[in-house]
This record gives sequence, structure tokens and C-alpha cells, in this order.
Amino acid sequence: MENNKKNILVIGKGAVASAFAKKIAKVDSVGNVYVAPGNSVKSEYYTNVDIREDDLTGLLKFALENDIYLTVPVSFEALKSDVVSFFMDNDQNVFGPTKGACNIALNKAIGKKFLYKIHAQTSKFGTFDKQNVAQDWLKTATFPVVIRSSEKSSQGDRLVCPTISLAEQFLDNLFSRGETGVLIEEYTYGHNFTVYFMTDGYSAIPFATVGNYKFMEDGDGGLLTEGVGCYSPDYKVSQVIISRVENVVRNTLVSLDKKGEPYVGILGVDCTLTGEDKFFVNEFKPFMQDFDATAVLNLIEENFVDVFVACIQGLFADEYEEIKSNEIYSVSALVSARQSGKQIKGLDLIDDIENVDFITGDGKSTIQGENFVLTRCASTLSRAKNRLYEDLSEIYFDGIKYRKDICQN
Repeated sequence: MENNKKNILVIGKGAVASAFAKKIAKVDSVGNVYVAPGNSVKSEYYTNVDIREDDLTGLLKFALENDIYLTVPVSFEALKSDVVSFFMDNDQNVFGPTKGACNIALNKAIGKKFLYKIHAQTSKFGTFDKQNVAQDWLKTATFPVVIRSSEKSSQGDRLVCPTISLAEQFLDNLFSRGETGVLIEEYTYGHNFTVYFMTDGYSAIPFATVGNYKFMEDGDGGLLTEGVGCYSPDYKVSQVIISRVENVVRNTLVSLDKKGEPYVGILGVDCTLTGEDKFFVNEFKPFMQDFDATAVLNLIEENFVDVFVACIQGLFADEYEEIKSNEIYSVSALVSARQSGKQIKGLDLIDDIENVDFITGDGKSTIQGENFVLTRCASTLSRAKNRLYEDLSEIYFDGIKYRKDICQN
């Protein structure tokens, strides 16, 4: 490695891989940063590598040939392929959970059963392989309910159903395409938030809280998604709540360690605030999400390479009591396209283009669906929100779509 600089490989694509690669590239000890497969957008911070996230042999060959010091898988596909175990077996520094450890985050049905097992407060639910059994469960459920695939498949893999007739229609749609392990849970009203933890598999440190916006339309209408916007830190999440979520994580790590699958990596705990210091745990996240990655990373002051290596080498608990952060606020919005192939205009008017992270596309024209995430920071939450919407007003293309009520209340 030239001048003892450390080369880093990030495995993933979209906004989360872009955001993380840019953050890592600013570390003084880091040399070249590669993202596989990355996307079509060129960056001064990293190089895209045309290798699939699940091409384990190809990724390992690239790591060996390019003197990669540390590999960080950030995507669902990479973790599902168990690239972590494969790299560990080949004596590579890799920061992330094995597939066995993160199944609780990759498979929503497994995750809900696990939450029940460790006695975490979660909504009433059932998991089903047969449509008629699922329909019987609906007869005694409290509506609305959320029905979803166990594993992420598409934006249409989940639906909030206010009536049993709509629920039965959506079940018919899922089972007709061969879904198994379909998850049905009673919908929990309240404020959605995530607490992120850094963990070496035995100890865990909370390092970010994020207020989430999950519905496509303003006022929490339209389709339910993984997330279309956020702010961080989340002022609604008290230290009491963080401590109680920390207890959930502690029980999670103990249970996984007993199974011989310690969870090393970043673990997100997705929750709903239902009252003062009261919350339900919804699910686990195996890394940061497209809609919140830059919002979280802009607040962190630590050298992530050192933190990750400390976790890998078993030094984390001895060397870190906290993950250092600054005192600013971030607000993000996911920008989508209703139409395909439209030219994006106004990006050149954005001063801080570094805080634009593309999920799809080439950075010039749109395709239908999720396109990019825009993030803005400031010393106050209201100022960060105002900066975000000032910049969004400069960007336009036919069919542009984003929530206009982030941080309005």
C-alpha cells in the first residue's frame, strides 16, 4: 500500500454504499476506496468496480489483487450471500455480521420470532406458508394490519391493510407469486425511529438516533416503504428509551452468541414510539439505510476504519466507551421519479453536491422509482430542514416525487 495507506472495499450499491465510501475516503490513513458494484455515477472519492455483490470468488480475487486492508459489506444482497464468512475463512479483515447472525435482520419473519423469543415488546404477529391459514389469522386480528414478504423483494412487498378484504387481496397477490413465510402484524400507531449500534458481538454502543418517514405521501399516506426521509438525531427519543433499546440489543447479542453466531457490525433497531418512554420494536436493520446513511454519517466524528478493526480484533470494548459525534442536525429526503428517462435539472445549483447520494441512474437522468437522497446539515433542525427544501426547490424533472412535510411538526 502506497505510503502505508489502507485500501478499502465497500460491497454494495446505491445511496448507502456511496455515503459510506465518501465518509471512509476522508480518513487520513485510507488510500483507495473501491465500491462493488457501485452505480453509474462517478465520484472523486471512490472507484466503482463491476463485480456483483454475491460474486464471492470475484470479490475475494479483487481484494487480494488490490491489497485491500478492510472489506465492509453494506447491502442486503452482500450479507445474504454470506460474504463475511467467506472472507473470514480466507483470512481477510471484514466488518459485518455473518449470514447466520444477521438472519434476524435479513428475514423479517425470523426477526419477529426472535423478538418474541427475547421478550421484546413487539406487535401481535403471525408468519404463514399457507394462504388459508393466514386468512384464518386475520379473522381475529385488530385492523389495520401490515402484510409483507419475509425478505426484501420490491417496493410493493408490503401493504398496510385497513380492512380484511384488502388484506385477503394482498395475501392472494403474495402467495400467487410463490411467497413463503409471509409476515402479518398488527399496525402500531406512533412515531417511527431507529437506534443504531456499533457492536463486536459482545458489547454494543448506541451512536445515532433517526426519526423515520416511511409512507410515500405527505401526512403518512400512500404506500408503506423502508423509508423516504429522516432527521437525526431524533429529539423525540429520550435517554430512557435509548437505554431500554440497549437492553434489547444486549439480549439479542447474548442469544446470538449462545447459538455460536456473534453479531459483529452495525445493528439498527427499528421502533415505534407509542407514548412517553414507551415503544414497540418492529424489526432489525443490518446496516444503515439508503434514506438515512448520510444523515447519520455526517454526525459521526470517529475514524471508522479504526473502530471497525477494533471490533474485528476484539478490542472494541477496551478502546471505546462512546462513538464521538458532533452537535449538528441532519435532514434527508428521498427523491423518486414517476416517469423514466427524464433529465434532472438543477443539481448544478446545489452548493454541497457531496450530500447527494444516487440509488439508481447515472446522475443525469432519472428512471422510475427511487433515484437519489439529498441531505442537509445545520446547527439546528429547523435550519437543516429549510436548507433541504431550498435545495429541493432548485431540482426539477417531470414526475419528481418527494415528501414535503419532513420535520414540519
